[in-house]
Amino acid sequence: MKWLLFVYKVPSDSSTARVTIWRKIKRIGALYLQQSVCIVPYMEKFLKEVEDLKKEVKGFGGDFKSFEVVALEEEVEKDLIEQFNRQRREEYSEVIEQCEEFFKEIEKEVSRKNFTFAELEENEDELSKLYRWFKKVAERDVFNCEMRVKAEELLKKASEEFEKFSAMVYEKNKEEGEF
Repeated sequence: MKWLLFVYKVPSDSSTARVTIWRKIKRIGALYLQQSVCIVPYMEKFLKEVEDLKKEVKGFGGDFKSFEVVALEEEVEKDLIEQFNRQRREEYSEVIEQCEEFFKEIEKEVSRKNFTFAELEENEDELSKLYRWFKKVAERDVFNCEMRVKAEELLKKASEEFEKFSAMVYEKNKEEGEF
């Protein structure tokens, strides 16, 4: 397997530059090997993102170098893949936790019989946010982390719960002559 290793340096007097670059590296899904040294699998999607990152680092007046790494020891490669999957597990865990919060919110509104359009809209926004978040994590999940399946299942369940809640809101408003 091929890898893309990159090393960067941003001006030390710019916390904005450091934080901006750190956030972009996390968004890409790169793995930090040590401070300012990162690695990603050598894949088309990462090549473009790393090139964009390079431009941004240089735009801050920093330095950026990238290297194609053709061969790694088998044990090192296994360790890197595990570290990538560990990052994804943490991210999927957050998605799963937020799905659980979504279920609690729906349950709370049903028990309160709070079947308003405003509540429906709020929950729809939350569900959309969960899907967008999952999509971002899944795009970084190049090694098929095992937690992806659980997150997908809970998102499907969240959609089903939302549809049930939507039907309750519709029925309540229909009874009140809103439809």
